[in-house]
Amino acid sequence: MQNPERKVFLNQFTVAEQQVFELALDGYSGREMQLILSKEEATITSQRQNIIHKLGVSSMKEAVKKFQHLEYESPRKLLQP
Repeated sequence: MQNPERKVFLNQFTVAEQQVFELALDGYSGREMQLILSKEEATITSQRQNIIHKLGVSSMKEAVKKFQHLEYESPRKLLQP
């Protein structure tokens, strides 16, 4: 089950951007994302750039760290059994 903070964070992205971001969270490279999602390099690059812009960060690595920090700081996560 997704926690509310995660859902709010991901809701700012299109469905396609969510797919790319989820793969980035799992450590996949841009090339691997292309193969998994059957998309052109330019499409993946554009979606990655949209994510970076929406989060106000300078790289996908920074975007992933921002999300991971949110997950770590969530009080609800700390209270889950």
